[in-house]
Amino acid sequence: MSESPQAVPLRVLDHARGWRPVRELDPARQRRTEGRVAPTRFVGDRLILRTSPGDEQDPLVEALRDRANRRGLRLVDETLTPAPSRSHTPRVGLALSLEAADGADVEPDAWEILDDVAADLDAEDRKRLGLDHVLFAHRGGVGFGTTGSRRPVDRVGPAPHRVLDEGPNAWSAAGDVARPVVAVVDTGIGEHPWFDESAGVVIHDAEVDGAPIGTYPQDEPAQAAEIGGHLHGSDAPLDPFAGHGTFIAGVVHQVCPDAAILPVRVLSGDGSVSEWDLARTLERLLEYHLRALGGDAGAAPVDVVVLAVGFYPESMDDDDYEGILRGVLRDLRREGVLVVVSSGNDGSSRAVVPAAWAPPVHRAAGGATPAEPSDLDPEYTPLLVVGASNPNGTVADFSNDGPWVTCTRPGVQVVSSMPTTFDGPQLPWRWTADGLRESLDPDDFRGGFGVWSGTSFAAPVLAGQLAKSLLAARVSGTAPGSRVHAAWDAVLGTDDLFAESVQP
Repeated sequence: MSESPQAVPLRVLDHARGWRPVRELDPARQRRTEGRVAPTRFVGDRLILRTSPGDEQDPLVEALRDRANRRGLRLVDETLTPAPSRSHTPRVGLALSLEAADGADVEPDAWEILDDVAADLDAEDRKRLGLDHVLFAHRGGVGFGTTGSRRPVDRVGPAPHRVLDEGPNAWSAAGDVARPVVAVVDTGIGEHPWFDESAGVVIHDAEVDGAPIGTYPQDEPAQAAEIGGHLHGSDAPLDPFAGHGTFIAGVVHQVCPDAAILPVRVLSGDGSVSEWDLARTLERLLEYHLRALGGDAGAAPVDVVVLAVGFYPESMDDDDYEGILRGVLRDLRREGVLVVVSSGNDGSSRAVVPAAWAPPVHRAAGGATPAEPSDLDPEYTPLLVVGASNPNGTVADFSNDGPWVTCTRPGVQVVSSMPTTFDGPQLPWRWTADGLRESLDPDDFRGGFGVWSGTSFAAPVLAGQLAKSLLAARVSGTAPGSRVHAAWDAVLGTDDLFAESVQP
């Protein structure tokens, strides 16, 4: 999100371990048949279509196939179908990949196919067909008063202290108390004393049907953002988002030490993920959650999800796209999961997705109030968007802001955990000949801690606060039986979030 265009990768890794080409939509060169477009980045050879359960012959697929064939392309689909344990009407989607037909010398361009067919679609079909956007992780705003660069620091003081005694697994405490589970959907979690298996804080190696929930396993060497931190080899600088997930997890752990943290790895060190892969991951996370609620002893019910990624849509109308990602987020919320999203770090008021899907609010000293009370549904947890504040409480200059930002939390010069395996190629700028003294090594994080700025690190502050509120109700025995209602109680019981008068 905060990367300059020159730093944007030309490809993104997907769950099949294949690289997909990334294109940038330039309004100066690529115009819409109807209406204007804004810059966005997307997988160049794939479209996403929301379909209906049992609809095996969607006529829109055939229309797209026809458009592709005319351009010397072949359409190949991949179905996103929930597992049969789903307790509500499932979301079904198709990823429609474009390939050059045999003997054709043509480069697929998903935008051209989408724009070609759009003029013939009615309003409902337009809402369910879209680009496979590329989302980028949020980090500190480059070019603003606050630098977004990480640097190592010493953290003085004891490690976060857990009050509850350990239970039979990472998500249970002694006395049959369920720990709140915070899923960090990011780069994973690296080596750190706080997160060793013996510490019992992290739910390691969570799977659905024998495969990781996220795009790839935690220890996948090809994209080891939390192991060595070098996407391009040990002589290259640390990846721009190396340590991102470990840092977020450390913020959650400092705010609510008794929470269990579930790492869900979707990002590599360049901080990118396709919309399709993120939707697929969240669908699997929902399945993991539902299996836990259904009695699967090897899975943990999820209470809070932290998302520090986003994309700028090509349309400025939030209501013109009802794709898979938005639907899966709604399904998570309907099942009692709180979704906390960072607002982005470009110092902009332009809508960034998924943050822009949150209901508009009016922020004031007493908390936020919805612009439309009907936007808050008692049967869904609210989508919560967090901006970054400075240590003096003002909004950070890099923090995206708008009516879709629910609240702000500390996000400037935050201190948190970093993988102890990180020691990049940079050197101290000065050292003594005897080797006893040197200046700060700017990319040596073997001490385990760093300082970093960004809305990415404000969102887990709120996630930790919500986890604390959920846990307090469970310990006191006052939590309602409905997970949605318990989540709402946690939201309304968290300071500086919603005004006292707000009721869903």
